[in-house]
Amino acid sequence: MSSRVVHSLVRPALRVAAQRAPPLASACPRAAAVASSAPRPSPASFVPLRTKKTKASKKPAAQAFEEDDDYEAGPGKGKGGKRGKGKMLTEDELLDKQLPGEQFELKKLEKDMADSIDRLRVSLKQVVGRVGRVSPSLLDNVRVETPEGKRPLAEFASVTVKDGKDLLVTCYEEAGVKPVTAAIYASPLNLAPQTTANTLALRVPVPRADWDKRQQLVRDAQGLCEKARIAIRQVRIDGQKEIKRDVDGKVIGKEEARGEGKKLDDATKKKTAEVDKIFEDAKKVLMDE
Repeated sequence: MSSRVVHSLVRPALRVAAQRAPPLASACPRAAAVASSAPRPSPASFVPLRTKKTKASKKPAAQAFEEDDDYEAGPGKGKGGKRGKGKMLTEDELLDKQLPGEQFELKKLEKDMADSIDRLRVSLKQVVGRVGRVSPSLLDNVRVETPEGKRPLAEFASVTVKDGKDLLVTCYEEAGVKPVTAAIYASPLNLAPQTTANTLALRVPVPRADWDKRQQLVRDAQGLCEKARIAIRQVRIDGQKEIKRDVDGKVIGKEEARGEGKKLDDATKKKTAEVDKIFEDAKKVLMDE
């Protein structure tokens, strides 16, 4: 018998059996109750939720800075006095740090050069003060002889300008008149103090410099500036010796020594140029007045 004939005979019987089968509620009441009471998901429940992104903690990096010798903790901002953010040193700051046993110190050498320039400025006051308007600073370098040694003139008398061309030196005590007079005479200013009606006061005429005198003052200024240049070059020589000792002591290598030497040469050129500028300014004042 063919399969088509079999299906035609069985299909009506299956249809009658399906019509007679009980519904789900009657066959299994518990299952039907559970299915009806279960909440149906709303369409909104299928929308994906966006989660907030969080940044990675930087605590391990901070701990790494604390373990470094070059880490510097800032002031605490949290509870319990917690340490603040660290300060990272720049490359230049790391290079400027002194190595153990290193003798070369550029900042100290630069200060020594600057001290030479400061002394030059003070010395030039006496030279430039000889022309133009008379200034009390002309006697700043005068030292008075005492049993304890030479002391500044300002400790024994006050200096003012009288009539725009003379200096008036007023001693604090009568006992100081004689040593103050001797100190002014002994100074390289070639000044001659004169007594006045006031026993405590000395009149010091400051003659105006003629052309020959101005030229001499320019030569004096040049000599003072040359002494400052020599002092600066001597500091450079001392620095070179320190660099050599550091290399011989295996504190730094030859490459580092060349770098330190270049910095020293640059500082020397800068300070020498400053001396040249000071001389040009002084010469202009001396010759234009």
